[in-house]
Amino acid sequence: MKEAMEVRVWRAVYRRGTYRYAGFLWVEDEHGARYRLPMTGTVAQWLRPGEPLTLTLEDPEAITFTNYRLEGAIPIWPPFEATFESHRRSPVSEEILYTYTVLAREAQFEHDYAAIVDLEQYHYASDEELLARWYCETCHLYRESNARPVCPKCHKPMRFHDLKSATRASRFLVLELRSRQPYEPRYIGYVRIDPPLPLMHRRLPDGNIERDIRQKVFPPEWFAHPFHPKPGEKEEDWWEVQGAALREARSPVARLARVVIHPDYRADGLGQLALKAMFQWLQERWVPDMRAPKEAVETVAMMTRYNPFMEKVGFRYLWDTASGRPVLYYALSEAAAQAIQAFLETDAVAREHKGKLYRPRYRAGEPLQSPIRLINVTKAYTSHLDLSKLSEPVGRLLEAFGVRHRVIQKTVLRRVQMEISPGSVQVVLGASGSGKTTLLRLIYGAIQGWDNPLYRPDEGTIEVPENARVEALLPGEIEPDFGDEPLAEVLYRLTGDEALVVELLSIVGISDAVLYRAPYRELSTGQKARAQLAYLLAKRPNVLLIDEFAAPLDTPTALRVARRLSHLAREQGIALVLVLHRQEILKALDPDAVYIVGYGTFFQADRLPDRGFRVQDPYATYIVQGKKRWEIRKHPTRVRGRVAVIRGNEVLGTVEIRDVHGPFTVEELLGDEHYAKHLADPRFLKKYAKGQSLYAWELENPREYEAPKPFKAKQGQQTWIRLKQEEKDSPNDKD
Repeated sequence: MKEAMEVRVWRAVYRRGTYRYAGFLWVEDEHGARYRLPMTGTVAQWLRPGEPLTLTLEDPEAITFTNYRLEGAIPIWPPFEATFESHRRSPVSEEILYTYTVLAREAQFEHDYAAIVDLEQYHYASDEELLARWYCETCHLYRESNARPVCPKCHKPMRFHDLKSATRASRFLVLELRSRQPYEPRYIGYVRIDPPLPLMHRRLPDGNIERDIRQKVFPPEWFAHPFHPKPGEKEEDWWEVQGAALREARSPVARLARVVIHPDYRADGLGQLALKAMFQWLQERWVPDMRAPKEAVETVAMMTRYNPFMEKVGFRYLWDTASGRPVLYYALSEAAAQAIQAFLETDAVAREHKGKLYRPRYRAGEPLQSPIRLINVTKAYTSHLDLSKLSEPVGRLLEAFGVRHRVIQKTVLRRVQMEISPGSVQVVLGASGSGKTTLLRLIYGAIQGWDNPLYRPDEGTIEVPENARVEALLPGEIEPDFGDEPLAEVLYRLTGDEALVVELLSIVGISDAVLYRAPYRELSTGQKARAQLAYLLAKRPNVLLIDEFAAPLDTPTALRVARRLSHLAREQGIALVLVLHRQEILKALDPDAVYIVGYGTFFQADRLPDRGFRVQDPYATYIVQGKKRWEIRKHPTRVRGRVAVIRGNEVLGTVEIRDVHGPFTVEELLGDEHYAKHLADPRFLKKYAKGQSLYAWELENPREYEAPKPFKAKQGQQTWIRLKQEEKDSPNDKD
């Protein structure tokens, strides 16, 4: 890099049609040598002839868009860029679930602005409004369109000129998603910065208007030199009038004119990330005018009534404009912070709202008064095969496979023990047809008090508190009814609160306002799945049952929805039970319990039972592998249910104690009737009995862990070992 040289601005050169991304700045050094610096017109137009700057060149003979540095009081070129990371964490453990890496940089290429046009369509609700102007360099024609058009004369693709809503003073910061999946967008948002509004009046609650309100809060000189071009009669006049206004505009206040985030990412904190990137941009580069350090950011945005992301990063609500739009400020300096705080403390209206505009709306109903308990719940299905109604060819086909008239009986759930507490997240895993949906069906039927045999257990009980209010999603069986009304209208009829409608849709990841007015039938499969969740939440249940959760969603979207739903359930005390097919989103849910359902078995994954018994090998291995069905002991036991099988200082697996048989003599146990049940070595059995009678603990449903779990028993523990250390240990618990 060559040494820096002092230069002065000679002139800026750019064409009106392509000024956003193409232009030059001519500078002159103290010896009269001039340098042509490639630069966007968006930046060059702010620099005044004669303005002193510092130029550093890599190669004076070949100056390119990227190989020089230009500075004044602040860096001017290359444009601002910085990388930001946003970690999304588990609501329970604070473990990082996934990370967004975002490159924030000032727009400088034509494809940056084409991406901004695409994103701007998410900002406007109207499909018919044309957002951008395009320019043909051959025919010198302009045309309005939301996508790159073809010139009507020469039929060549036209070049981007400008957004219709922007002015020459507007500066844009684009956000690129790094480390993204192939199907994720490159650009996920943009921020537009303008000079502050030329004038601002305040509407008071009684309808009166207070003029020039800002000068009563902040130093008046902050708004003394606004960008305020007067519209000309022709488009050409408007361009020149804006240029004249650029030469005089300066303010220590910048205006956040737009922050647009791709709808799929809005509810996951990337709007807040965009604002934090903007703050750094403003402080480092003094945009848009580059003439005064920035003290504060102002924004006027009606959507802040419905979305809190600006307040979450520190914006304070101060007043409504004369037209009734909320105005918020963010302090970049101590002087601005003191002015804002003084206003909030001394103004009669501001003292009431205290700088807060948004108030969270969602409140689930009263949490369950007590847990829902499933006690020894068993459910079996019986089906009758009958070929009488089939055509003769199909009947022959089935008979060829041995399918004839018969009765098939299948137990899908056997002696299920489960507790569902308020504010807990329970996940159920298992193969298709293993009984997961049946479990939800039984819980739903118990809460609703249904007598339909399909929704009632064959054995066991389900204890339900009186205040339980359940909503369920069992695809094809129990689903929300949206009818043909717009999505937002359906949710509004359920809640009576339009702000709550936005909040609910944001929770489930639907943040595109265009979709608010769409009927359910027009949504994509993934959008329908998220709309169903919003519908269920709108009914304010304290128990929520969802089958096939997140099945239609891509992995990044599933992670986002899972994390938010899990957080909401815990925050609002909703008991959430999900049937899940996608284990990659388990971490985002951070469930309190994971249950495995498998063709008549039901157990809590990786949960050690409260107690276990110690067994020598090879018998411990025989038990967890299902080879040994009786455990021979000197005493009976009243313990029933699942217990751990412990070998030395490790847990091999678990097994259920179903019953106790005996007493038996050693000779009876070694007889043909019983020996295959316990597999005990005759010499060991005789030595162990010492002439006394023995008892057989009947075992069933063994589970062997993939790897033994280390466990160190306390000194003195023998047969029964308490695995929960907080419980009182018993050195020899026979019962």
